[in-house]
Amino acid sequence: MSSASPTTRRSNRSGSGWNNSWFPFPSHHRSMTPHKLLLGALACVVLSCGLAAGEINVIPRPAQIVRDDAKADAPLGAAHVIVCADAALGRVYADTLLEWTGLRLAVHPTTATAAGRPVISVDSASRSANAHIAHPEGYALEVAADGAVRIEASARNGAFYALQTLAQLVARDGARVTLPVVRIHDAPRFKWRGVLFDDGRHFFGPVAAKRLIDAMALYKFNTLHWHLTEDQGWRIEIKKYPRLTQIGAWRANSPTPGDRNKPDGVPHGGYYTQDEVREIVAYAHQRGITVVPEIEIPGHAAAAIASYPELGNSDIEGYAPKVVETWGVKPYVFAPKDETFRFLQDVLDEVCELFPNSKYIHIGGDEAPKKQWKASAFAQKIIRENNLKDEFELQSWFLARIEKYLNARGRRIVGWDEIQEGGLSPTATMMVWRDWKWARLAIEKGNDVVMTPNSHCYLDYLASADDKLADPYYEQPALNRSGNRPQRLVTLEKAYHFEPIPEGTPPEREKQVLGCQANLWGEYLFDWNRAEYNLYPRMFALAEVAWSPKEARDWSCFQKRLPSAIRYLDKVNANYRRPDGSPARAR
Repeated sequence: MSSASPTTRRSNRSGSGWNNSWFPFPSHHRSMTPHKLLLGALACVVLSCGLAAGEINVIPRPAQIVRDDAKADAPLGAAHVIVCADAALGRVYADTLLEWTGLRLAVHPTTATAAGRPVISVDSASRSANAHIAHPEGYALEVAADGAVRIEASARNGAFYALQTLAQLVARDGARVTLPVVRIHDAPRFKWRGVLFDDGRHFFGPVAAKRLIDAMALYKFNTLHWHLTEDQGWRIEIKKYPRLTQIGAWRANSPTPGDRNKPDGVPHGGYYTQDEVREIVAYAHQRGITVVPEIEIPGHAAAAIASYPELGNSDIEGYAPKVVETWGVKPYVFAPKDETFRFLQDVLDEVCELFPNSKYIHIGGDEAPKKQWKASAFAQKIIRENNLKDEFELQSWFLARIEKYLNARGRRIVGWDEIQEGGLSPTATMMVWRDWKWARLAIEKGNDVVMTPNSHCYLDYLASADDKLADPYYEQPALNRSGNRPQRLVTLEKAYHFEPIPEGTPPEREKQVLGCQANLWGEYLFDWNRAEYNLYPRMFALAEVAWSPKEARDWSCFQKRLPSAIRYLDKVNANYRRPDGSPARAR
């Protein structure tokens, strides 16, 4: 990897280290909204930390950076005004500055009323032909020596991301607030920059969802993949089927932390009301994030089938569905009945209404055992009547009916790489989590893919092979057959070196790789404190993989910029994994 970004000037200044007094949080910071608190924490990062001359302390690393180190940092003061035709966008940044610096900046729709004052100018409808600005998520940002700031973008999201970069550039030393003199042209490498949020195994609730969205927005992720249904719990209110949350959202036990085979005796459950879902979707949309819901079909369906037993393969011996209390792949799958399809269509009707901004609906399609279909006389009858070869083709037939229904509603399906078993729909998007060969196969067939291989993107995996934490709460308890800890490792460095485009992909087909995604599965994430321990700082590495040009990524440089992100985590009292494996926050 190249170790230098396209800087043009050099500096004689050395890094000045870290000083907690530079973080300008007032004593009333506890009343700040999560978004303001996160922005404030990031915005007080000082541009030092041993970075090379011309570098800036921003994650993900921008595409093009020109910093004028020969000039003193520019002042940012109460005389500044924000000029932004999108008043709501301007107000977000103004409120943030007020909270963490005490600077009360006015927002004006045009420069006509600025009266010669220094301006932070935000143009979110630029018609510039510049490739970065023309990109719907790209921007140009320039800070002049007198403190004037100009942001150009062709769309609101580009302007929003520019403001996230600007937040990371602001530094405060006592009463003095400054910005580096810099020019940045930036746009993302990939259009899908995702994080999976698994509420199915453990219910985290709206506060955790918004806390994650805040961090995603600041690091320029744009897709929240919301895993809402599982064997262990159904987490979204469906008005037409109230038993999904009356029964399916609750289980009597969970595995004990540190011993997956021992029940803890503690009932667990919860779900999001439709009003809460709408609020979270709107909250994310305001921050440039599309929420893609996942409704698992045909497997991982035990909670739904326990709620409405007629949806399952009720003609098999020993049929007794219940909300699952253990982890692992379970046998209960939806029966291929007209009644089941009516149920799923009704559910998807409500889901589509709740998620109006997503053109995708994730339908799962993974880990659907065929045992019950093999034993079901009715399922075998459907196989014969439709000239299907086997249960794998039955799954493809099942998913094709769901896809046709969603396509008619203007949506597209995305599913895990098992959706290719039995035949892959030409219009489906495949999310690759297992072998890279499935990505190559889908690309060859003309399908789009999202790369999220467990080898690099599963943040529920261990971050180090030699973790020796005394508290089993922080340990991944699964053992392999020999009794040793499994070598399911995704280190920070391994995550950073992830390359989403499969080796050998023809250049003309690279556009079919929509992007990549960090997955945070919830089996061993017993609360949000534990979830943050697994997320951070590895999520920051994948943020740079998803956004920055391949040639701009450099592990050594990333390590030097990482302390700024750690300072932000400390300031918002977030948990994270320290280099020695210990948690930053006690439970």
